[in-house]
Amino acid sequence: MKKPARRTGKKTSKMSKNAFEERFSYMVQEYQQAKEVLDSMDEGSSEYAKQKVHCDKLFAKAERFVNAN
Repeated sequence: MKKPARRTGKKTSKMSKNAFEERFSYMVQEYQQAKEVLDSMDEGSSEYAKQKVHCDKLFAKAERFVNAN
C-alpha cells in the first residue's frame, strides 16, 4: 500500500486588495447608514440606545477587520 502524501501545513492566503477594499467599503457604508439613523433619533430613548449599541458593534467589527488584514 502506498503511504498518503504529506501535506505542507495550512494554506495561508491573504485576501486580495480588491476583495479587502470591497468588503471594507461595504462595512463603512453599513456603519454610515446606521449612524444616519442614530443621528435622526432623539437622544435618551430606548431605540436610541439600541441603535447606538448597533453602531458601536459595526464600528468594532470594521476595526477588527482592518487589524486582522
